[in-house]
Amino acid sequence: MKRIVVATILCVVLCMPAFADEIKIEGGGTAINTVFLPIQKRYEKTHGDYLTIVQSSAVKGLIALNEGKVDIAAGAHPLEDIVAGAARDGVVIDAARFVSTQVGDNELVVIANRDSEVYRLSKEQLKGIFTGKIRNWKEVGGKDLAVTVIWGKETEAQNVQFTRIALDGEAVTAARQPATTYRNIAETVARLSGSVGVVSHEMTTAATRSIDTIAIASPIYAITRGNPSAKVKSVIDFYKTEYGFLQ
Repeated sequence: MKRIVVATILCVVLCMPAFADEIKIEGGGTAINTVFLPIQKRYEKTHGDYLTIVQSSAVKGLIALNEGKVDIAAGAHPLEDIVAGAARDGVVIDAARFVSTQVGDNELVVIANRDSEVYRLSKEQLKGIFTGKIRNWKEVGGKDLAVTVIWGKETEAQNVQFTRIALDGEAVTAARQPATTYRNIAETVARLSGSVGVVSHEMTTAATRSIDTIAIASPIYAITRGNPSAKVKSVIDFYKTEYGFLQ
């Protein structure tokens, strides 16, 4: 009987994945939601390794990488910008120790509540709305309806990129209404009449209207200590092969 029990235990152990690794990833919402969360289940199923993913910020991800707590710091900022952000938080990081690999590009989409009845905006109109110079949709051909800008507090990389490209570096209106994540921005815009926001293209829904305007893209990076290991490279290559064509 004991031999049968021992044989059964050995069979179970031997049948388990022999070399399953845990690959730890931490970073900002843009990179996490656009690249790493969408591939998690399929990557784990096809490779047998596990992805532990934490959404925080690109700066926190780089600090965790610097401390050896994660394998990948994910962000939609250039490495030097993230290092500068860490310095502002009192953490000095030597950028020369890290390698930044561009994984893909995140397309940003301007969405509006359907009540506005606006389908397209020029760059000047878009800038006017988000800086607060245009306060009513009738000024851009829509209904007589006050504009409410929805601005994400947890979408730092997107905010920087949008401000740089669409607003020419000018500050977003102080009258903005805060939201949190991409999903929360989309949900708020769908619910609040006259509202407008910016989300990742993956967060657009039928409940909001995508506005035809200028192209705004945000590069997404996987940052590693030195060159990517074979395991990390397999994650990057998997996204590029299986999902990158959707960009």
